Amino acid sequence: MRHLLPPTSSVRSRTKPSLADGPAVPGVADRLFIHYDRTAAFGLVLDIEGVPPSIDALREHLRHRTGPLAALHLLPHRASSGWQRVGRPLDLTVHVVQGPDDRSGRTRDETTDELIRKDLPHPPHPPWDMWLFTSQEHRSYRICFRIDHALCDGVGAAHYLAALLADQELPAPHLHRPARPTLAAASRFARNYLRRPPRGRAWPDLSADYQGDARIAYVDVPDDRLLALARAWGVTVNDVYLTALARAMPVWHSREFPTSPFLGLTAAVPLSVRTSRTEGAPGNHVVSMDLALPRSQSDPRHCLEAVLKQTRRAARTGYRDTAHFFIERLLAPWLTHPNPRPRHALTATHLKLPSPWTVFGSSLTAASLFCVPAGKMPCYVSLTRAAAIARLGVVYDRRTPGAARLPELWRNALSELEGQADRLAGEPVKGSWRSGRPNR
Repeated sequence: MRHLLPPTSSVRSRTKPSLADGPAVPGVADRLFIHYDRTAAFGLVLDIEGVPPSIDALREHLRHRTGPLAALHLLPHRASSGWQRVGRPLDLTVHVVQGPDDRSGRTRDETTDELIRKDLPHPPHPPWDMWLFTSQEHRSYRICFRIDHALCDGVGAAHYLAALLADQELPAPHLHRPARPTLAAASRFARNYLRRPPRGRAWPDLSADYQGDARIAYVDVPDDRLLALARAWGVTVNDVYLTALARAMPVWHSREFPTSPFLGLTAAVPLSVRTSRTEGAPGNHVVSMDLALPRSQSDPRHCLEAVLKQTRRAARTGYRDTAHFFIERLLAPWLTHPNPRPRHALTATHLKLPSPWTVFGSSLTAASLFCVPAGKMPCYVSLTRAAAIARLGVVYDRRTPGAARLPELWRNALSELEGQADRLAGEPVKGSWRSGRPNR
């Protein structure tokens, strides 16, 4: 494999956060979010089994943990395309809020949907908050953490929540090990970014401006089910997730637009480039890979092979490190004000949280990563794996009301893959790792 220059660990030197050093330098993705017309609220929903703390106890718990977490003390600044550090102490009565309980007559999911549509705290307060939702009838509660996407990505949000809430020290979420950029990946990167993929030529609703009224639809499946499928097919859990999504999308489209053929869709798949040096640093340490979803409802095996061909090529050629090098080293000086119009109609992300994770002695049972759209941001799909549960979540709005059915269609696609698994004994999937263990 021909390499380009040194490993990318030196591309963007944003080390572990230290408030004494002042704010770190925003990257291209951070500046993109800064220049959206409205704030893109991003975060995690945590479902916890046990007796909830009082709001005062939660605030006191956080009071001693927020200090070293740099992103919680920054304000995005559009005029300079940068961040400004807030010099005043955090007001936790603004940032840590008691949500309504089930006596309000609304379900926990309904109150969560109302929350994600609310504005984040305004200056001079940094744009993040944490909401506590309790139940009078059940020994369970929900914590919803929101932050401006210009300050944090998914792996960073997981790191911050673990530092803020977990009773015990947890291993970091999956951190990237940098590799050298390669010529093969450079060629692929150039093709991806010089050619604009069709965002919604057969699906205009996905290319429209955000219409408001954002909601989260989700479905839970046992994480062991995904692991078993990955072992049976000789692939990773991420491959299973993306293949089931690719199977579900044409079904969704046929129901929403029965007279319009499904001409395919290119999804953005975020790839983390957070390393041990940047695990808690502010900003978006991430690049995205173009994933072409198959156009037709062919055999599940063919769909998996189409997805696998792309994910394996990205892994084999070191695509994420090459893309990171080009964006942050070569393109960043010219992208001081990135165009906030996305290149894709769909974002599909995957996050596995460390475990076991307890908060005030109670166990985390499920979680969901979310991002509320802004402007023409794409439809947001996430697979979040916590404890024994994998949660497929979809954030949708009035552009795509039928998206509430997508999680169930994804679960149906998993059943299709399971039904095909017994045929694999003498006919392995092209490109699979039948002799190895699946990735996380």
